[in-house]
Amino acid sequence: MGVDEDLKRRAAQIRNLLLSSRLKEALEQIQMQMAGVSDWSVTSRYEDIDRSYHYMLQYFGQGSPDEHRTELYRQLVRRALLLNDDVLQARMQPQSMLLYYQHLRSRLSGTANIEGLRMSLESFVEIGGVDAHERNLGLLFDLIWTNGQWNSEDSASLLELIDSPLVMEDDSALAISAVTLSLMERFDPLKCLFLCQAAQNLSTSVSIRALTGLAVTLGGYTEILPYFPEIKDRIALLQDVPGIKERMLKVQMALLLCRETKEIDRRMREEFIPTMLRNPKLGDLMREELERDDVSPDWNEWIEKPEIKDKLMQMTELQMEGADVYMSTFSNLKNYPFFREIHNWFRVFSMEQPDVMKAFGSDGVASAIGKSMLSSSVFCNSDKYSFALTFSQIPREQREMLSGQLTDEALEAIDEAKSHPSPTGVQESNLARQYAHDLYRFFNLFSRRHEFRNPFDSNLNLLINSPLSPLLQSDDSEQAIASWLLGKNYYDEAAQAYRLMERSAHPSSTDYRFYQQMGYAQQRTQQYADALESYRRADILQPDNGWTLRHTAQCYRLTGNPDAALELLLQAEKRSTDNLSLQIQIGDCLVDLKRYDDALMRFFKVDYLKPDYPKAWRAIAWCAFLASRRDKAIEYYDKLIKAKPTGNDYLNAGHAYLADGNIQMAVSMYRQSRKMLGAEQFDKEFHKDEPLLTERGISGTDIPLLLDLI
Repeated sequence: MGVDEDLKRRAAQIRNLLLSSRLKEALEQIQMQMAGVSDWSVTSRYEDIDRSYHYMLQYFGQGSPDEHRTELYRQLVRRALLLNDDVLQARMQPQSMLLYYQHLRSRLSGTANIEGLRMSLESFVEIGGVDAHERNLGLLFDLIWTNGQWNSEDSASLLELIDSPLVMEDDSALAISAVTLSLMERFDPLKCLFLCQAAQNLSTSVSIRALTGLAVTLGGYTEILPYFPEIKDRIALLQDVPGIKERMLKVQMALLLCRETKEIDRRMREEFIPTMLRNPKLGDLMREELERDDVSPDWNEWIEKPEIKDKLMQMTELQMEGADVYMSTFSNLKNYPFFREIHNWFRVFSMEQPDVMKAFGSDGVASAIGKSMLSSSVFCNSDKYSFALTFSQIPREQREMLSGQLTDEALEAIDEAKSHPSPTGVQESNLARQYAHDLYRFFNLFSRRHEFRNPFDSNLNLLINSPLSPLLQSDDSEQAIASWLLGKNYYDEAAQAYRLMERSAHPSSTDYRFYQQMGYAQQRTQQYADALESYRRADILQPDNGWTLRHTAQCYRLTGNPDAALELLLQAEKRSTDNLSLQIQIGDCLVDLKRYDDALMRFFKVDYLKPDYPKAWRAIAWCAFLASRRDKAIEYYDKLIKAKPTGNDYLNAGHAYLADGNIQMAVSMYRQSRKMLGAEQFDKEFHKDEPLLTERGISGTDIPLLLDLI
């Protein structure tokens, strides 16, 4: 274990001791951790805490009453928690090669301060121009990021900077990101309070970044926060700020959507892009020219193919939802020197940024394309920079080719978008989504990302057990989050959200669909008793609803009560006689009750009403096997094998042939099943069915021989 890892491990142990109310042991460990620390402020703080605790123990041992003892102990733990972080930083500062400490040493060797940088940023045109502005932004970011524990002057200075009307909004937004990254490195109550204050900033971009910063950092400090109640109190005050709850919901939805990015990235690489690339016209197809009158019939024919059309529709739906569909496209375009500077990952895209200006130059077409990118809400800032830097690599001939595609109409559309901006709510959603994507790219693509805690590896559902949950406790927010969680199959979290809504008497909790949804989430997480109660309430609000009856029946069946399930399904059948899914459910209940002939009648009805339906064949084949109607079982398993059989279909077909005495066919089916399921899963499934085989006359002594033969 390296020195850095050893120091961090011991700091984590000290933190755990403090949070376990083992203050004496923690102080002893802090003293050991301080070996070699020469910073007098650190040592004097330790001595003060140790002395105060010593006196406290003395008074307690003498039996002296002290009504403030509990609060005093809490304050000592609080101070020790902050001291522990300072000691760790003091130990690692001299030699650690982690990026944070490299930048910390560089910052300490300079003379920059927030006050001076604010004045420079306020007048960057007069003092040094663009190049000086770029240097100052890097200095500001490092100064904020690597500044350990703030004092009140630090906080006040940065508040003055972001509130200054002379500092560009984009620069203030970058400062908020630096505070966020600093909080990711170590806890600081004043930085948390600063972000709460910044959330009220008149700049929407600054406010959204501050709320996002709180969202991605506070989750890592849930055990510490009780020792800093001022943060909870400050968050509570935000509830009364107009528009904050609505803005917090937009931040929350943007962060929740990032959960899907890894899966979307996989699908883009393995499904969407390979499907598109099968057609040589892809480059032409993807242009907006498709909607013009001179579109090639070949392209239309290709796009109308079911597979291609389906993929395009799925991509469009994901993009409209706000999902990150461009991660795979831009992930390989983050190797430019621009992205080696950590602060550039958090910058708002600007045509005035020197690398962008160099990329586009004085070329009118390039400038128009740059303006198009700047006005686009589809791409995040990081991807816009990737595009600009990539554009600089394109030969001039190909740039000129692009001029034919960026028509006057397209440029007019850009101007039109500027003159008729999106509604405020849409703008805020776009800003929240873009910033969430910027953060996701940094924590997943930055070359030294492994030195940072990735907040996207944590649960960023802020409605449940989060310090920020008060900002999401509104009717619209709770409904939106619960619906999204349910729709994306996060059933356990959805069930928690619905329970929260029920406890708070959410307006929708008087609607039968609310209890259907809550019950469904509970059912999918095997909370069958709770699900049955939810379905009961749904039935009270709307009696005899077919969906409610069917799902209540499923819960009864899963809890071993097929009689109750059958009764409900028969009740539902009166309202929907030709529902094939319902017929199969009734048949399954009859199988559970060993009424095989009655079950077969139901399955045959489905087969009659919907020929070529493998689900019905599978039900008939298995039920026929259980009913010892071997010929019928084999007949339907043969139909399944000729269609699209599963590993279990081959297994069950083997059972049918085995019961019929056809060992050769049984072995053939079993071998195919074993190949599809894998040896371990096949053995598990086979042994589970052994009692059924012995009930149908298969000798127990033959089974080991059969398995060896397979």
